[in-house]
Amino acid sequence: MTDTSNERRQEPRNKLTTRLLWHVIMVAFILLLITVVATFWQTYPAAKRDVVAKLQADVAQTLAYNDEVLSSIEYRGNVLSEAFLERYKAFGDDPAFVEHFDNWFIETSPGVFRLKEAFFNKQTKANHIFQHLSAFVGPRPSPLNDEMKVRITLSLLVLNELAPAWQNEVTNTHFSMPENVITLYSPDSAWGALADKDLVITDFSTVRSTLHSENPEREPNWTGLYFDHSAGFWTITYQQPVDLDGRHLINSSFDVSLRKMTEDLSQVAEPGVESYVLNAKAHLVASSTLANGVKSQGEDGEPDTLTPENYHDPLYQQLAARLQQAEKPIQQEVWDDVNENYLVLVQHLETPNWWYFSVYPKHLITSEAMEIPVLLALLGSILIIVLLIAVAFFVTRDISRPLRELAHIAALVNEKNYRAIEQNNVAKVRSYGEVRQVMNAFRVMARRFVEANEELENRIDARTKDLRSANQKLEKLAHLDGLTGLRNRRAFQIDLEDSLRQQGDNYYFVMADIDDFKPFNDNYGHEAGDQALIALSELFETVEGSRAYRYGGEELAMIIKAESPEQVEQRLQDLLASIESLAIEHQYGLRSHPLLAVSFGYTKIREGEQASTLIQRADKLLYQAKQQGGNRVVSDIN
Repeated sequence: MTDTSNERRQEPRNKLTTRLLWHVIMVAFILLLITVVATFWQTYPAAKRDVVAKLQADVAQTLAYNDEVLSSIEYRGNVLSEAFLERYKAFGDDPAFVEHFDNWFIETSPGVFRLKEAFFNKQTKANHIFQHLSAFVGPRPSPLNDEMKVRITLSLLVLNELAPAWQNEVTNTHFSMPENVITLYSPDSAWGALADKDLVITDFSTVRSTLHSENPEREPNWTGLYFDHSAGFWTITYQQPVDLDGRHLINSSFDVSLRKMTEDLSQVAEPGVESYVLNAKAHLVASSTLANGVKSQGEDGEPDTLTPENYHDPLYQQLAARLQQAEKPIQQEVWDDVNENYLVLVQHLETPNWWYFSVYPKHLITSEAMEIPVLLALLGSILIIVLLIAVAFFVTRDISRPLRELAHIAALVNEKNYRAIEQNNVAKVRSYGEVRQVMNAFRVMARRFVEANEELENRIDARTKDLRSANQKLEKLAHLDGLTGLRNRRAFQIDLEDSLRQQGDNYYFVMADIDDFKPFNDNYGHEAGDQALIALSELFETVEGSRAYRYGGEELAMIIKAESPEQVEQRLQDLLASIESLAIEHQYGLRSHPLLAVSFGYTKIREGEQASTLIQRADKLLYQAKQQGGNRVVSDIN
């Protein structure tokens, strides 16, 4: 009962007309899918070009303003440097400035000096009104001398004179010195009073990058983003080394806070689009994705620069890696492969030597590009449904009914009763011409199938014989060396084990090595070396009662059956003579012999011993032959 119900449920699926309709549906939807995909791939590049053009326009607008700001900062750096250098040349040896230092600074801990707090709040000294100034003279290997005091005092005077003019453009203005000194103008923070007494500013990448050892070209530079713990904010720094007669005097520098950089460089044109700014070392300068949590890093008291090693933003790390791996300088590029989810527009900023990355999610491009294919898919689906209704009508009328006539023949096919099909009377079946042709084709197929089975059995028998013969040839080839035709290492292992098991027979094992074969190969060429190996192998094959093997490289081996050691000795001496008669020239050997020669070491095979022991014994004898000048036979048999 259950089997009958299941068969009835399966009957519609088993009908040819039903399967045909399903095939038509599948083909139609596959064609529709191909059309949709093709349309998408035609519209996607256009959508991508539109996005790139839009990003380029937005980036150009952002960078144009930024270029003005950064160029202005770099110009201020030149002004600051020149102002200090001019005063230093004029007053570098003036003792009055040493006295100013002694009056303006206090020693807060042994060897550490700080500018008095009054200079930050407001102080009048030497006919100058000082405000917003601080300074830190930290630990240093050499004592504080008068020249350094003059430099420090002059830097404070220059800062006091010039820095207020551009306090709205930068966060603060300062001078740093390689002797662990910094003087600073900042309306917001008295940095010099806050710095840790043990701080050595040259230990960190910001000031260290200005030293002769790190910057031999003496180029100005912009740092990456780092956290200034004393001031309590994330910042980048512009620095310009100031030298005189090859001596590093000071660095004029400016800090630009993350807040200002975010305002200028990290703004995004629309939701979903992110931006990153990296310097030449791939350090992060600014980013619209900079997490709030990152501001809590660096609580150990050290300034932290955001690098791929310590800022774990996967996209930033991918951009940094790609930038560092670039073989040539990048100016403007579009990266489609740096991340499978984003399209990246790269733009070089010439003035600070930075790179601006505008990151656009690809799904936004895909959404834009999919509008036309989706519309096409909708219209195509409606057309396919109409077409399928028409196909179903004609298939049922013109195919389904005639095919029922073939049901019993199909059943015979299912039972593999080909002889019954062959004997079927087509004339009893009323059908259209095409169906009759199908039935005749069934009969022909059945007859041919019976004949094919018989022929296949005959062929299988013949192929089995051929395969057996081929396997025998292959087994033989598996034991031969491809170059020399000698038996290979595999055959050697088998034959040697057989020889060790022989009882009452005299077998001798020979190790041979071509003398100075590497210089021969190096000077005459590997082809000449191969020809020499082949020629020598042919002679080895002629030795009476022996089997010759290529043991490896220029090493050959032999197993000789002989009545006595004297017979072995004589056969090997004859082989040496034959090798010499080949007269293969070898002018580059380490020995005086001008022809290619071979050294031999042989020993008797002892029944039941280990193969490794036998090989080691023969190898030592071969080594003795080499030590005695080569081109000779050495044995341990007296």
